[in-house]
Amino acid sequence: MKILTPANKAEKTVVSMTPAITLPNVAATNLDAQPPPENNSPADTPLLSPLETPPASPSPAPQPQGIPLMPPSPQPTTAKPKPLTIWRPSQFLAHKADRAENLLGDGFLRCGAWTSLVGIGGVGKSRLALWLAACQILGREWARLPTCGTPQVWLLLGNENGISRWKIDLTRLQRHMTAGDFAKLDEHLRIQAIDGDDDDDDGGALSILTPEAQSRLAATIREANPGVVVFDPLGDIVDGDENKTSDMIETLRTLRGIVRRNSKRAAVLVLHHSRTGAANVAQAGDAYNAGNFGRGSKALYSNVRCEIQIAPADRDDSDKIVVACGKANDTRKFSPRCVDFDDDSGAYNVDEDFDFEEWRKDVVGKPTEDGSLTVAAVVGIVKGLCPNIGNTVKSGVIIGMCEEQGASTRTAKRRLKQAVEKGDLRQVTRGEYALAGNPL
Repeated sequence: MKILTPANKAEKTVVSMTPAITLPNVAATNLDAQPPPENNSPADTPLLSPLETPPASPSPAPQPQGIPLMPPSPQPTTAKPKPLTIWRPSQFLAHKADRAENLLGDGFLRCGAWTSLVGIGGVGKSRLALWLAACQILGREWARLPTCGTPQVWLLLGNENGISRWKIDLTRLQRHMTAGDFAKLDEHLRIQAIDGDDDDDDGGALSILTPEAQSRLAATIREANPGVVVFDPLGDIVDGDENKTSDMIETLRTLRGIVRRNSKRAAVLVLHHSRTGAANVAQAGDAYNAGNFGRGSKALYSNVRCEIQIAPADRDDSDKIVVACGKANDTRKFSPRCVDFDDDSGAYNVDEDFDFEEWRKDVVGKPTEDGSLTVAAVVGIVKGLCPNIGNTVKSGVIIGMCEEQGASTRTAKRRLKQAVEKGDLRQVTRGEYALAGNPL
């Protein structure tokens, strides 16, 4: 089928030309039979030979016939492209960063930037993210890192946690908050509710697989106008295979575009699963293997400005979590630390006695030279420090004396915990111990 465009839309103009004069066939004419021409021309008029034709009389210039020609349509003016923003070195040096853009530390979570929180399934990523939101809104420390800036509106989006789970976690937080603090939290915290009663096919689950789903996500962000958007977890949102770099990059590009168009300056916190197994768990915070910590493609690690990596701190105690920094493009990495989840308050408290290197050795199964420390030896240390009923001793003192006997901090803490479980010692308060009623 022929398509007419503006360039070939007008028909060709047909121009009639003056008809040609037909010459006689002189080859077939008997010139001898022709009478001589009469000499009645003026003397100054030249005679014409039989082969010559009289000159044609002047005729007006040919006029176009048919459809008149249309003037050419004006071509659209191409807008001059805007150049990229280029600065001189002096302009960079004169620039004063807005510290209010930092929401955690000196740049671990920043307005307009992306941060990832990565850990194995069930380790506590969602609770840590909720605790971070509460700390930033209320101006409190998170895992011994200062929160900064004005209280932001936090929008938590995800498919893993239902209404019942969020109710449990929020009840814990409310239990140890003043009415004013909880009112402030209620004003700034928004959480997606997955109840299965939504009209769409996924029951209201987060998705970017269709244009309609993307429009719905955009409308949600636009209405909430958040300062921080949390996606939990990324694996449930990926359009395609999370192991394929192209699929992961396209997913991140789509999410980034949706956030920027609807809440341009929002910080983004992406929760993602890490690889499983002791060897992979031990890579948390390891500069040599940090990019390998997350599950699937490494595109997420490459695209974020900061990655916080978390892992179980104890084989037997799921409340203890290692928090390490796998990447920090805008500031120095923070040192690894251990936080202990308080089931009563929903808060995470820093374990001051945690030994990160001993933890890593324990995870990968490297032998240590402190196997001789026994529970009885720990109880004996406490007996010597608490000779009278009612005496207590700090855990740091007990562990210090165990280390003098050649034990590692981690082994000393484990034996101290075992002594409490056996009933030989009792924990009076957090970090403070005493003899039980009938030790050993």
